[in-house]
Amino acid sequence: MKNKGFTLVELLAVIIIIGVMGVIIIPTVNKAIKDFRGDTYENQIETIELAASNWATDNPYSLPAEDGGVTTITLGSLKSGGYVDVDLKNPKTDKSFPNDLLIEITRKKKNFRYKVIEDSGSDVDVEYNERAPIIVLCGNSIDYVNLGTATYEEPKCEGTSYVGAMAYDYQQNPIPSALSKTSTVNTSQAGTYKVTYVALYNNMTTSATRTVVVKDMEGPTITVNGSSENQKITINKGSTYNIPVGSAVDNDGTTISNIQPSGTVDSTTAGSYRLVYKAKDEAGNSSKLELVVIVR
Repeated sequence: MKNKGFTLVELLAVIIIIGVMGVIIIPTVNKAIKDFRGDTYENQIETIELAASNWATDNPYSLPAEDGGVTTITLGSLKSGGYVDVDLKNPKTDKSFPNDLLIEITRKKKNFRYKVIEDSGSDVDVEYNERAPIIVLCGNSIDYVNLGTATYEEPKCEGTSYVGAMAYDYQQNPIPSALSKTSTVNTSQAGTYKVTYVALYNNMTTSATRTVVVKDMEGPTITVNGSSENQKITINKGSTYNIPVGSAVDNDGTTISNIQPSGTVDSTTAGSYRLVYKAKDEAGNSSKLELVVIVR
């Protein structure tokens, strides 16, 4: 029997079928690869947090003593102590996690919570040195400061004289003289700033960076009758009383005028009347002031 070749129609049909299969299969494979990498990434984050837990067990003196207190360590600290593999890689980038990746240790009553700050650390893949100095940040890796604050005060390390950060050699001996810092914080201008701590010891350098967010976190200051405090005044029954208008100044200097209160005062009837003045700034922060008028 003579073998027949593919006709043009059959060949086109095969090509179409292969194309359709590619459209279906390739995205599925890509998604499976992406999901696998995502799962692996989460596993690596859990590994780092478990390592931080082991580090905390061995370094209780560096942990916060008060509920809600925070100590922040670097991945380099965990590498130095042998708590994680020095070549621990980020599956998303195929590079090692940065040595200055930050891990927050927060006290919750008698327990501690461990959290990797995933966007922290430098983009540069720095070679790890087991004898490099160690930096422990006092407080959170991200700090919030109210706009207009006179100066930025760094968090203090509980139970020590250290402010901002602590430096140790690879054997956990304090080396405070090795620590220096640079800061770009401007409390008069809303924005995100950096405070970078650098430990230089035995010609080796370690760094860790705290992010400081300066933003408006307070409501405007309301003034009524020349005072920004809640007030109580007394008037005589039957006298004429004009309800005062309030004003407010936000901490960025913005003025809010002609604030009318809620409430009324009937000066012909004895009693206590409550006037409430409210103001809100552009950041959504609100404040209020109360004026109590006693008629008798």
